[in-house]
Amino acid sequence: MKNILGIGTAGSNIVQQLSEYPVYKGYCISNEYSKTSKYKFALKTLSDPEQYEAMDFSKLHTWLEKIEGTCTVFLCGASDSSAITLRALEAMHLKGIKMDIVYFVPEVEVLSETKILHERSVRGILQNFARSGLFEKICLVSNVSLEQVAGSTNVYEYYKQINHVFTSTYYMLDVFKNTKAITSTFKRPKESCRITTLGLSSVSGEDRLFFPFKQEVDVIYYYGINEEKLKTEENLFRTITNKVKSKITEERKVSFGIYPTQYEDDYIYTEYFSPKIQEINIDTE
Repeated sequence: MKNILGIGTAGSNIVQQLSEYPVYKGYCISNEYSKTSKYKFALKTLSDPEQYEAMDFSKLHTWLEKIEGTCTVFLCGASDSSAITLRALEAMHLKGIKMDIVYFVPEVEVLSETKILHERSVRGILQNFARSGLFEKICLVSNVSLEQVAGSTNVYEYYKQINHVFTSTYYMLDVFKNTKAITSTFKRPKESCRITTLGLSSVSGEDRLFFPFKQEVDVIYYYGINEEKLKTEENLFRTITNKVKSKITEERKVSFGIYPTQYEDDYIYTEYFSPKIQEINIDTE
């Protein structure tokens, strides 16, 4: 099973959704829990990030000891409790746990100036840590981009709906990465390309990324195509190959794999990689 850890409310909600798939073992740290258990740590509710940074870490450190091997950490930098992130990651790193990070970027324009600065700081620090090799990689996901991909949403289930866009994609990518493709041109991304995002695509359409990504140098496509369609549709391989070739530039390498599925519809996922820090331009005035 794959270890996943959610920090804060947003990260914990993602982990709880992913834990519905039996391949994940989910752990959560949040101030919304009243009692600590094997898989949930009840964080005290404090008033600001500075208090979380200064809190007694001994109980959380002991609780984290149960996580071993590798772990993917999910969080959003807008929450005050995300201030414990660096200390939690340091404890796991010292234990020898290999980590990658999935960082959710909130709609920063509606945050207070203090929270904007805090979110920007957390996002920048984590990207630099990934670039230095402290993490395997960091995947950036924008709530605004998820909403655009989701299409119709309602207020009551807004976060559940946009989170589902991410969790279903994340799960299927894990499935494909652990399945042998019937054909592929996969290339290992450059060692320096530790900043990533995910997205959806189609055989003939444009990519719909989960973050406004820039300066990508490696792109991978995972084609989940109905098995019968793979056997009967003429020139499908050429159509896929031509789309991939159209994305290749002098700066960008592109590879792909094709997987048979029993789904009626085709599902095409993409992963972008870059060595560059990703910024978000906002107007705070």
